[in-house]
Amino acid sequence: MDKRIASLKLLSINGLGSRKILNLRSAFPQIEDVFGASIKSLLKIPGIDYKLANKILYGFNEEFVNSQISLMEKSPFDMVTIFDKDYPTRLRNIYDPPVILFKHGNFKETDEDAIAVVGTRKSTSYGKEVTEMLVKGLVEQNITIISGFARGIDTEAHKTALRVGGRTIAVLGNGIDRVYPPENRSLRNQIVENGVYCSEFPFGTKPDAVNFPRRNRIISGLSLGVLVIEAGEKSGAILTAYYGLDQNREVFAVPGRISDLKSKGTNRLIQKGAKLVDNVDDILSEIESNRKFPTVSRQIEINFKFEREEKKIYDALSHEPIYIDDLSTKVEKTSYEVLSILLSLELKGAVRQLAGKMFTKVG
Repeated sequence: MDKRIASLKLLSINGLGSRKILNLRSAFPQIEDVFGASIKSLLKIPGIDYKLANKILYGFNEEFVNSQISLMEKSPFDMVTIFDKDYPTRLRNIYDPPVILFKHGNFKETDEDAIAVVGTRKSTSYGKEVTEMLVKGLVEQNITIISGFARGIDTEAHKTALRVGGRTIAVLGNGIDRVYPPENRSLRNQIVENGVYCSEFPFGTKPDAVNFPRRNRIISGLSLGVLVIEAGEKSGAILTAYYGLDQNREVFAVPGRISDLKSKGTNRLIQKGAKLVDNVDDILSEIESNRKFPTVSRQIEINFKFEREEKKIYDALSHEPIYIDDLSTKVEKTSYEVLSILLSLELKGAVRQLAGKMFTKVG
């Protein structure tokens, strides 16, 4: 038995989620060893009761396992398990990563530098224009674009990424042997040439409404940050942003008209602390330090006009966070004086304040 078979067996057991499967893996040298364990040893694992232990050893769905393997053998489809080296690293580190990703296309190491771009299915011309502008700028900086393959903003994000020569990853709420929405069939074919079409849902899974909220955690989990472009207050795109927050990802939002229902969600995100985006540099400046492959050739051009005291404070800062009291000592001023100057610099976009009265320079 190999990892693929073992993972499919575990996936076929009702009540055995990703956390419990990871607990099982931590207790044995290999995930395959689970099936040779005793009931007694399984009961020592957190979350495993007698009923589940019995299912693990005797109650997995062999027909399901065989059907999934058979379909992969007869198609270009494949799967990667969380126990494989080529499983996406960022996704592996979220609280509840999918144990299996069924996929068409191959993940690349450069896909670790990715931004999720999501929004309403009923996008306006403004939303499409902004999506095209921002995705183009991200792709130019070797950022992979992740989205949910839905109508509207998602589709525009995938199409733009491919059109300008970038990579894109589509995360589905159905099995990858199905195309939903059906009009995106040709887009699916383009994505697998320069990206990945993937899902945690087994082959044959229909695009049921309950699947889409769950898949949103994967969209954010694969990314460095989530960019929301046009979304109502109860949109699935907003849920993706909240997943991103929970996973310690950056959250970005494009503002819209206050009278536009499709901007209610994005405007509310900004109110709650999401980074307001009106150009691609707003995104790049936030994610650069977390990139696996940071850019070296591009400098974000910023022309600040400083007063004399502002320049003194700015020059004393670096891209490493510094506590306000330490900065005050460094420039030989009181904390009150420095805070006043920092506020002015922050309004100019030259300084960023972090949690705990820590500050860094921008540019």
